Amino acid sequence: MPSERRLWKIVFENFLKSLQPKLKEKPVGSDAQGNKYFELQADPQGGRRLPRRWFVPVNEETGVPTPEWSQWLRGRRDEPPTPEEIAHNEAISNMKKINAENIAEKFRITDSKDNETKYQQNSKGFPDMSEEFERQPGNLKSKMK
Repeated sequence: MPSERRLWKIVFENFLKSLQPKLKEKPVGSDAQGNKYFELQADPQGGRRLPRRWFVPVNEETGVPTPEWSQWLRGRRDEPPTPEEIAHNEAISNMKKINAENIAEKFRITDSKDNETKYQQNSKGFPDMSEEFERQPGNLKSKMK
């Protein structure tokens, strides 16, 4: 008989919890694109171990979260990103783009008549060097002529 009383107590407590107002989502922030981010806190007694996080894009087609916000949405970080952190990461990204352009410019080969190859291209776009290399060992055409 005591186990039945315990069961009814649990049912009654759950009924009272269901009458309490639900937790509302908490707006956490927004990004430069205008996407808004929300969080619903974890409620272990209610069966939710982890917080629920989502975002509402301004435009469905271009509403992609930044990497920092994406990490927060997936639960890889506890705190949402700060504007200073996003600006710092953006500056690093721009610096890497500029460095990549400088390296590409440094090693770019100029188009001149001296650098042209004397070989024709084959059907796959590679130089055709069949005249200079032997196809079978010992049968080089240029040596035989």
